[in-house]
Amino acid sequence: MIYWVYEDDPTNRVRIHKATCGFCNDGKGIKGSRLPDNRWHEPFGDLQKAINKAVITGRRDVKGCWFCMRHLGSLR
Repeated sequence: MIYWVYEDDPTNRVRIHKATCGFCNDGKGIKGSRLPDNRWHEPFGDLQKAINKAVITGRRDVKGCWFCMRHLGSLR
């Protein structure tokens, strides 16, 4: 399984997604573009590495995607 970490500056949040999630779209997002105030962090082949990356961003709201990774809940 491949995971992506989405970091959003305006909302101060991070979400972990499966690459196959429609909201992730393999790191392209729903609209297929990257805005200057958000980032998709590399594909991770290991869930724990994705979690570690999400947590070290320092964002106040770190969770799994509500759609594809709901079981993770809040990580911060």
